[in-house]
Amino acid sequence: MILHWEQMVLHYGPEIATHRPKFEAAGQTTYGLLCCRFAPDDKQLASRDGDHAEARLLQHQNWTEHIARALEHWEPRDSPIVVVLAINRSPCRNCSALLVTALGALHRRFPVACDQNRFILASRGIYEDARMQQATTRNDLVRLKGAGWELCVLQTGPTLPPVGNHLLEGIQDVAGRGFVRLG
Repeated sequence: MILHWEQMVLHYGPEIATHRPKFEAAGQTTYGLLCCRFAPDDKQLASRDGDHAEARLLQHQNWTEHIARALEHWEPRDSPIVVVLAINRSPCRNCSALLVTALGALHRRFPVACDQNRFILASRGIYEDARMQQATTRNDLVRLKGAGWELCVLQTGPTLPPVGNHLLEGIQDVAGRGFVRLG
């Protein structure tokens, strides 16, 4: 599963373009971007950088309040809510567990709304630490998918980098092949 950067621009607007350089190369630390169009104050985007940026985004008001409020008020005849958590490399084992727990908590509070809306985890490439102790594993991908995350590789240019191809192989084994459309 591949999500092209242009899909995010079309869905969330041109202001997302300022974040693209952070996804064009995976750095030593994580960069994450949380996107949701149904934030009540029209703050669609929240970003964090540094170690475990995705875990810190789960503490941001967009996740803890705005997305929950949008799910609370969502009705089946409404347009689907599309939440994208984009990170420049796949989550480590600990962050994978946090992502599973966070989406599980939303599912318990809003089971119908969560089943009818989308939560996309788009990673630029596979995370592998030097000792391979915190690397993203197939089991992490299975648990993330089982929790309700749509897994995909974020493509910012004409081709995927080698770490993106590596992640794509794992995702295709767990979640299938294809392209992700947001709208």
